Amino acid sequence: MMLTLALALTLSFDSPSGLAQDKQEPAADGFTPGDRIEITFHSGATITGTIVAPPAKSDPGSLVLDVTWEYPGVNGTMTVAKKEIKSIRKLRVLDEKTKQKLAEMKKRIAEENARAAEQKPAPKPAVETPEAPKPEPEDKAKKEAEELKKAKEFYAKVPAPDWSEERRNAIRVKKYRGVVPTPTEREFEAGFELWEKGRAASEPKKN
Repeated sequence: MMLTLALALTLSFDSPSGLAQDKQEPAADGFTPGDRIEITFHSGATITGTIVAPPAKSDPGSLVLDVTWEYPGVNGTMTVAKKEIKSIRKLRVLDEKTKQKLAEMKKRIAEENARAAEQKPAPKPAVETPEAPKPEPEDKAKKEAEELKKAKEFYAKVPAPDWSEERRNAIRVKKYRGVVPTPTEREFEAGFELWEKGRAASEPKKN
């Protein structure tokens, strides 16, 4: 817990020279890969990361952020739709010395989590229960059809590209920062596997 707090304090600190670099922008234009920024969404939630070059054929209406150095236990990139952005504040770029300290803190946090996991009591062996009768082929096909219909309906409710794996990661980051996701976001995160099944069934197959 103390390590996590120390990491958060390190990330939020800006030296006097760094403060002079902060600036407020109304939109995502004017920023380039390598800029470290803090995004404020229309909902009031915020996220910090470093802009990286988007992958080929990515949505031009989005920004890709590397959040590896910003949040304990979170590594990789996140894609943020520009239409969800209210404002952007440019932050001081992390120097190599700061990154080294952060890497050491993240390593120690990972070691603490691993030790905590090892100290958990072993799960009790499952009690054997009589094997349930296997469903008849007709019942199985009916159940699969109902589940597929439910998956398609769920995907139609929250379709791509506004809803995606990147959106699910953004929801997780919101929860980590103490921001309560919207009811639809909670439903999307909880039913992500059903959403993926619905997307596979709804989107046209590529030749």
